[in-house]
Amino acid sequence: MSPRPVHVTFVCSGNICRSPMGHVILERMVEEAGLSDHVRVSSSGTGDWHVGEHADPRTVAELARHGYDGSRHRAREFDPDEFDDVDLVLASDEGHVRTLQRLARTPANRRKIRLVREFDPEAVAAGTLETGDPWYGGEDHFARCFAEVEAACRGILQHVRDQLDGRLDGRPDAREELPDTGRP
Repeated sequence: MSPRPVHVTFVCSGNICRSPMGHVILERMVEEAGLSDHVRVSSSGTGDWHVGEHADPRTVAELARHGYDGSRHRAREFDPDEFDDVDLVLASDEGHVRTLQRLARTPANRRKIRLVREFDPEAVAAGTLETGDPWYGGEDHFARCFAEVEAACRGILQHVRDQLDGRLDGRPDAREELPDTGRP
């Protein structure tokens, strides 16, 4: 019996802009890396405003400009019971981190929560770890959001590879190892 896939989930407010970008981008990267059998990617929102809706048309358009298909996305709300099945919860901003920490119930679940951009060394160096909400902006805001999320997804993919390598090396705690970003 093979171990269950590493589960990575992206979380933003309504699951129609930032988190769908992360979901679609990382899912493609995982597929291209040949890791689809070992990694599961999902996304959700902290609120239920858009449950069942498509991603924002501007999100879908920005993804398409870069060769990604976001047309199948349907928004959903984060369920606190998901903590039992998820290995890494990627919040878009500090407000989402606070909401998710309240929902986490246990210290082990709280340790699973990170900001998306904590996995982008340039963002860490610059101290710009939040992914701004493009909802209120124009095309340039969606382009900026895409660039930030895509850069972070490269680091997230490497982190997941390291976790999977740890499993192969027989380190049972490899799922829990997260980068040290200096955050509490």
